[in-house]
Amino acid sequence: MKKIFSIFIIFLTFFLLGAGYYFSSSIISFPVSNLEEDKTKLNINSFTDFGLPEPESVRFQNGSLRLRGWYFKNPKKKKCGVVLLHGHGRTRYGVLKYAPLFWKRGCSLFTYDARRHGESAGEYGTYGYYEKHDLERAMEFFSEISTVPEEEIGIFGASFGAATALQYAEGRSDFAFVIADSPFMDMRSIVEKRAVDIYSPLVLFLSPVALSIAEVRADFLVDEVSPKKAAKFISIPVLLIHSKEDEVTPVAHSEEIFQNLKSNRKQLMVTDWGALHCKSIDTRFTEYESIVNSFLKEKTTFPK
Repeated sequence: MKKIFSIFIIFLTFFLLGAGYYFSSSIISFPVSNLEEDKTKLNINSFTDFGLPEPESVRFQNGSLRLRGWYFKNPKKKKCGVVLLHGHGRTRYGVLKYAPLFWKRGCSLFTYDARRHGESAGEYGTYGYYEKHDLERAMEFFSEISTVPEEEIGIFGASFGAATALQYAEGRSDFAFVIADSPFMDMRSIVEKRAVDIYSPLVLFLSPVALSIAEVRADFLVDEVSPKKAAKFISIPVLLIHSKEDEVTPVAHSEEIFQNLKSNRKQLMVTDWGALHCKSIDTRFTEYESIVNSFLKEKTTFPK
């Protein structure tokens, strides 16, 4: 019996390690779209769909990591700018729908593919752990090429991009604002939520192993990926927008982040328009724009 039990334990250990490694791959080396695939999926014909001119294609480095993006120089030449951050598995095409909110105000825009996404390099995605440092470099680069001071640059993020923006904002006061559409509150909870959605609750017994293996492979700490924790040290203006009907990231995530926000210039807008994940702007653009404009007017000193 002891021999049989030992064999069972060995078999179970190898099974857990093998399954955990497989699951960890779906967490940190997930499939992504290239630019053309994303453009087709989103049914985008050209930049004119969003009232934008052809951008300048740019590349910049964060250490040895190469990142690629677009710079839209606004002819109105106002001293304001916005960095747009896309969602998980997407590309910079995914945030162009938000561009008119700021382009019409006369602000220049900058968007780029996150590490491991689109045309940017990177073996693993870490849900904001390293991406917040890429964003720091992106802010510097955008300020350099646009001559807009960083304190006049805001950040708009959708989903994973929203979570990255909030993590970047922790303890900083050197930029204008964060607008976060449908962020997750921490990596562990969103990974487990999506695993259950795709597979079943039974997969939860694997998640601690898979996340631990992911940490070793990508050299990061899962529990440090937490917009909810970061919120306790955010003092700049923050607008959270989340659909009540969000099926991917429950609205409770934004509610938890909002409760933790240190900033006294904060706003949470829960839409009840029947919108899916990050689709509130698609459902009612005019009302969405009004929410953003009111926030910028009342909570920030951003140029009108």
